[in-house]
Amino acid sequence: MELTRRYRVILIAALPSGFLLGAIVFLGFSVFGIPDWRAYLTPGAVLNGATQFGVVGLVVAALSVFGGALSVALVDRRLVRESAARIVAGGLGSAIGVGIVGIALGLAQSSTFTAFVGLLLALPAGVIAAIGIGSTDRAARS
Repeated sequence: MELTRRYRVILIAALPSGFLLGAIVFLGFSVFGIPDWRAYLTPGAVLNGATQFGVVGLVVAALSVFGGALSVALVDRRLVRESAARIVAGGLGSAIGVGIVGIALGLAQSSTFTAFVGLLLALPAGVIAAIGIGSTDRAARS
């Protein structure tokens, strides 16, 4: 219970942040992307694409939270170890949670590109999780 109390801000903020980051990525593509591709975008297509990328960001955030929370709970459920153990476990668990599903989707679709994107998304998910856990632990100490 103490684990969820300490990291509740991360748990609450992760899903909306994932959706927002996914939508921002598509909006960046629609503003700075290939000009020939951008010429065919209508406002409805931009909204549709931003929503779809947002849903992908939401799923990645959910997988990241699940993997990170599970690994932190397995390593240090009672919050008695050093903060570094939770940071490493959360970052690795988050990256593994996203990476495994990305590879599984790539295998299911017989697509190396999908697996590569899944692994590519695992890196920032793990880094963001480690930063979030570290900053939360620092705030709890002070």
